[in-house]
Amino acid sequence: MAYVSLYRKWRPQSFDEVLGQEYVTRTLANSLRNGNFSHAYLFTGPRGTGKTSTARILAKALNCEEGPTPNPCNRCTPCREITEGTSVDVVEIDAASNRGIDDIRDLRERVIFSPASARIKVYILDEAHMLTKEAFNAFLKTLEEPPQHVVFVLATTEPHKLPQTILSRCQRYDFRGVSAGRLAEHLAAVSEREGIRIADKALHLIARRAKGSARDALVLLEQVMSYGEGEVGEADVAGFLGMVEDELLVELGDRLAAGDAGGAVAVVERAYEEGKDLAQFARGAREHFRRVLILQHAGFTSEELEVDEGAYADIRRQAESLPSARVLHFIAALAEAEREIRSDSSPRLLLESAIVGMAVEGLDPTPTALSARVERLEGQLERIARRGAAPGAEPARLVEERPREAPRAEKGSAGDVARKDEVAAAVRPPGENIEEATKAPALGRTARASLDIAEVKRAWPQIRERVKEKKITVHALLLEGRPLEVKGEELLLSFPPERTFHRGEMEKDVNKAVLEDAIEEVLGVRLKVDTSLEAGTGRYPGSAEAKRERADPERARESTAEGREAPAREPEAGERDRRQDKPAAEGRGPGPEAAAMAERGPSGVGPDREPGKPAKGGGKRGAEAGVVSEGHEASGAKLVKDIFGAEVIEEITLGE
Repeated sequence: MAYVSLYRKWRPQSFDEVLGQEYVTRTLANSLRNGNFSHAYLFTGPRGTGKTSTARILAKALNCEEGPTPNPCNRCTPCREITEGTSVDVVEIDAASNRGIDDIRDLRERVIFSPASARIKVYILDEAHMLTKEAFNAFLKTLEEPPQHVVFVLATTEPHKLPQTILSRCQRYDFRGVSAGRLAEHLAAVSEREGIRIADKALHLIARRAKGSARDALVLLEQVMSYGEGEVGEADVAGFLGMVEDELLVELGDRLAAGDAGGAVAVVERAYEEGKDLAQFARGAREHFRRVLILQHAGFTSEELEVDEGAYADIRRQAESLPSARVLHFIAALAEAEREIRSDSSPRLLLESAIVGMAVEGLDPTPTALSARVERLEGQLERIARRGAAPGAEPARLVEERPREAPRAEKGSAGDVARKDEVAAAVRPPGENIEEATKAPALGRTARASLDIAEVKRAWPQIRERVKEKKITVHALLLEGRPLEVKGEELLLSFPPERTFHRGEMEKDVNKAVLEDAIEEVLGVRLKVDTSLEAGTGRYPGSAEAKRERADPERARESTAEGREAPAREPEAGERDRRQDKPAAEGRGPGPEAAAMAERGPSGVGPDREPGKPAKGGGKRGAEAGVVSEGHEASGAKLVKDIFGAEVIEEITLGE
């Protein structure tokens, strides 16, 4: 007798022998048992899952001498003829080669004839989706109302290509791919019956390669049986099929989890030297890490993951040690490498580069890898914090709420002296400010209990320099803003009313983060940044308020000490007298001239003059109109530097 392939020799001959399609076979058997079978069936599903074999079993069940019966005897003449493929009443048509309207017309002419010897005439149309549109239209009426002695069975792998008019006239049965576990058991039974010695791991490897197709699994088993001598092992199957053994994939996972780039590349080298397809290697590695991810979040069994118990234990070990974010990164990197390998002339280089990037986390710039790094660093910081904290101690607040300001003291009190010291510290030379600000981070986060606006202003030049190093555009925005106040852990930046664009750009989280990082590096304290627009105060060079401050620096210093919260007011008579006498007493300028300025007010408006009109006696800056002393000009320049972090290069005053 001629040799018969395993998939033909072990084709199922009854509904019970159909592998992994219990839903379909049970429904068909019950319908036959009850005698309510249909005139048209549609079998859909992947290749090699038993569609055509089930159609033949259905034909035998309908024509068996003991039937119609769900259990054909396989001994009677109709059963034997159908099994051998010699029955004239069971017609198999390949719709891929007989797909035209003429073929369907011929079929329509033949269906009207009664069966030659069988009870029911069965037409099996394999690959039915290949029929043309015209052929389907010609077949509609016959399929809808066939003769009583005819049953149609349409088999296809692509049911979506069938017209809805065809689908609605058939009973549809979906065949599913067989699980790797069931396939491995079936292959073991066939191997035992055929006298083939093969390892269980090799059978699982064949079952996984078959991807749910029982026919493909039997074909692969037949090939391996011819390849091996003696007992066939997993390495034989992997080498023959170009697949990757589970042990190699597990070793790759261990190397990547440990960050051992050299060891991971060595695994790739071993696969390359064994002649394995590197695209197949990348696919196998991706499938391995898919199982790791599924086990982390779904807890599948070894049968559901389609692996043996030994590989399942290794996968569980890696699932417990690897973060999910990193596993996702592995899957994405391998998928990208697999796509590039297929179209590149250097697949080895691409795969090795991807493996190194997966092993060394710092080399990968993808968001998934960055997220994994941040997650790992957060865990390390949390462990350090737990070890460093005293038992029962609460973590210290980096910045405490700013205490309320005490009521403003009268002139000459200790509060006035403190304000003078604060203003003097704010206008120190830039070198001193930077030196003090540099020392600030050395105190550490826990050593700083509070932070006020004066400290921020002193360190503002260095903060801006740090910002400039990080992002020049944010530095340009800060040139138009100034630190206004510190409330708890929040720093408020103020912008002129006309700088809405600068304020809007500074409101972006990415720009705020740059400034917050710079503040933390300089002052050792993390402050949240908020912004605001000054409500028409115009306290910037060139504004009317700035000119008034330059004309009356004493009042400007008082406004600075108050945090610019109190509204501007006209000085009382006693205060004007004291301000007129003070410059002369301190030797900073003639008393009468200062008195004249105080009388005119900061904008040059005197009591006998309406706003907008020139003052009496001319408007030139000179002795006859009152000259602002050098001490006043120096104080104004220092105030500008205190507020804006910039120096006055030249002041231009236009005559009235």
